[in-house]
Amino acid sequence: MLVNKDRIYHLNVKNILKTRKMTSEHLRSFKGFESITEDEAAQTILMLEQFCKMVCKHVTSPNIKQQ
Repeated sequence: MLVNKDRIYHLNVKNILKTRKMTSEHLRSFKGFESITEDEAAQTILMLEQFCKMVCKHVTSPNIKQQ
């Protein structure tokens, strides 16, 4: 069965955009982050978001060689 890859990509992007943003309270629920300050949580969340954008961009890049 053939699948339109563009359609799947757009569906995934829509789902990603609908997800709720991480909050400092939710971040503190993970082991190792229980006692971070509000500023540290904001910085950590920002770094995680940037990292996730890089990973998503890399994974969806059409220039990746298949091994």
